[in-house]
Amino acid sequence: MTMTAVAGRDLDRCALVAECDCGLCAPTWARRRGKSRRFTEPVTLMMAIELEPSAARWVVMVREHRFALGELLAAADEFLAVTTVDDPERPSVGLALVMFSGELAAALGAQEFVLEPLLDALRLVCLETVAAAMSTAAGCLVKMGEMVELAGAMASVLSGVLEP
Repeated sequence: MTMTAVAGRDLDRCALVAECDCGLCAPTWARRRGKSRRFTEPVTLMMAIELEPSAARWVVMVREHRFALGELLAAADEFLAVTTVDDPERPSVGLALVMFSGELAAALGAQEFVLEPLLDALRLVCLETVAAAMSTAAGCLVKMGEMVELAGAMASVLSGVLEP
């Protein structure tokens, strides 16, 4: 996994970095190791927030995450519009939405944000974005159950073939 974001300010211990430019892959929060200027170690949004000493930076990080989720959501909506329900790429897009929106939801529910003044308007916009992302993710994952059943059946057949 290569992450190549470079620190913009010395105070930032973490940054949101993208591994590809396809628009359908969720970016990842990453932290710097030691005195490196590159962000190389993946972390969750909550881990990144815990590493940052400034509550003002937390709000910036939540805004960045919500903006990135909005971009991922728009790309996923476009993807859904041009693919069929049987497209094999849909589950990976849906899971990326679930994981990335889940990080934001977890941060919004954390005790730190109950104590710190996170703007009510920002919280509302974040929650609306999470809800929209989960709805789109459901559209992406609609055939996931059938895929799991098929994989289980294949494993069952293979285990019978491979056993002596």
